Amino acid sequence: MSVVSALVLLGHGSRAPGASQAMERIAQVLRSRRRERIEVAHMELAQPSLTDVLDRLHGDGIRHVVLVPYFLHHGIHLREDIPGILDEVRARLPDLEIAMAPHLGYDDALVDVVERRVSQAAPRMETR
Repeated sequence: MSVVSALVLLGHGSRAPGASQAMERIAQVLRSRRRERIEVAHMELAQPSLTDVLDRLHGDGIRHVVLVPYFLHHGIHLREDIPGILDEVRARLPDLEIAMAPHLGYDDALVDVVERRVSQAAPRMETR
């Protein structure tokens, strides 16, 4: 029997239309590259919530989830809110294994992204 698993990208959420498009695009690319079910969830201001996604996955028979916080900074959501939500879900659904990956934070690849954005904003400015 194979392990059924899912990957959940968790973003902050926003009321602004289209605010989560970048995260949705990343989820779409991951769906084309990986075998796990890929879902997107939001901490607040948008749907679906993390709890809703985890409940739905569990209801669909998934028992192994990797949660990827789509956050750059290690703020209150990462320090307190997400662990609190996971504690509540684990208490209700003890057979759902949830592993939380590190947040995006620092990565050399992000330095490259910042440099590209600078070039896009000011293509004629000299670099060292």
